[in-house]
Amino acid sequence: MTKAVTGLEFPCRYPIKVMAATGPQVRDQVLAVVAAHAEFSAAEDVRCRPSRNGRFESITVTVQIESRARLEALYADLGRLDAVKMML
Repeated sequence: MTKAVTGLEFPCRYPIKVMAATGPQVRDQVLAVVAAHAEFSAAEDVRCRPSRNGRFESITVTVQIESRARLEALYADLGRLDAVKMML
């Protein structure tokens, strides 16, 4: 295991939180980007919740991430999706 400056030890389980505009296939797009970078179980590691007014959707995916570089690449690719408004 390697320890990053942030205090995370890799590999580790890490929750990726995305706030995206609600729309057709948005969830599928987010999950496809996440799957390209990290392992997760769609049945166990994905939680989705609509906003109060239904304009946005919160998507949380807990992934097994192997390195800080992979985590940074994952966030960069998610940021390129038009529907994504915020990430934590």
